[in-house]
Amino acid sequence: MADKTLIYVGAEAGHLYRKEAGQANWENMVSNGLPPSPEARAIAVHPRDPETVFIGTQRGVYRSRDRGDHWERMDMPEGRVVWSIRFHPGDPGTMYVGTEGSEVYRSDDAGESWQLQGSIDVSNAYQMSFATRILGLAMETDNPQRMYAAMEVGGAARSDDGGKSWEVVNGQFGGDVDLLDMHGVAVGSAQSDAVFVSNRVGVWRSRNRGGSWENLALERFSPIRYSRGVQVAPNDPNVVYACVGKDFGSAEGGMLRSTDLGDSWERFDHGVEARSTTFGIGVNSQRPEQVYFCTRGGQVFGTHDSGSSWKEHPLPEGASNVISVAVASA
Repeated sequence: MADKTLIYVGAEAGHLYRKEAGQANWENMVSNGLPPSPEARAIAVHPRDPETVFIGTQRGVYRSRDRGDHWERMDMPEGRVVWSIRFHPGDPGTMYVGTEGSEVYRSDDAGESWQLQGSIDVSNAYQMSFATRILGLAMETDNPQRMYAAMEVGGAARSDDGGKSWEVVNGQFGGDVDLLDMHGVAVGSAQSDAVFVSNRVGVWRSRNRGGSWENLALERFSPIRYSRGVQVAPNDPNVVYACVGKDFGSAEGGMLRSTDLGDSWERFDHGVEARSTTFGIGVNSQRPEQVYFCTRGGQVFGTHDSGSSWKEHPLPEGASNVISVAVASA
């Protein structure tokens, strides 16, 4: 078994950090092929090859084949800002990304080159100072042609043909910006029939592939429920993690976990104090007892024993707008 754990943390403010779990200091990865001030909005570690890491940036997708020592820009049209990365559940050589501008790109050659797969019609979305962003992508394990997208102030969408065409599935979300402001999406259950999305109100679940949505009422289990992300455990499709806070810029954050597909939740972050909203979750696919989360204000916390104990990994002074985290064995 691997004896080393690497943590990667990205900041929209223009930083990418890396450290080994047992070391004290973070390395600020500002060179070796990355763009100046890399805005690492999404980080994805290859599920079968932990030496290969992808990040989504303001200049598309970058890849490292040596755990982040060196990076190269992948072949993607200029001007694409990448906010989410997803591997095909059965074939990690097939990958998808979601962009600012509600476009979905696909790679069939392990990230070397990317082609536009489809676009989501967001003509009815709330108009913001930025184009609608796809903050999350998810696929059903049993039928990867069926995909889901979570869009910032655009709601949820479903594709039944591998991302070529999309249907907005907002149901009761329509007309309410708090509900349409979605930050993450995940698919759970052994039958891939539970879809979760996170928004300003909390976490919602659909058991009919987006036909209708149920508010899972996080306020029953936590005083903070604003959610910046949701993720299903890689080893158990019934276990769901959710980032929470009071609001976008709050001074309190945390993480919730459900072991029954969202019927009940518990605070997972025992004994630590998150002083801003939690923005990212990272679970080690090879050692799923290792879970990390990051806060917008720059804190990083990790557990190596499924939440029984936690350790804080302070980022360098001045780290801010921290939004993504990934963890892998090496």
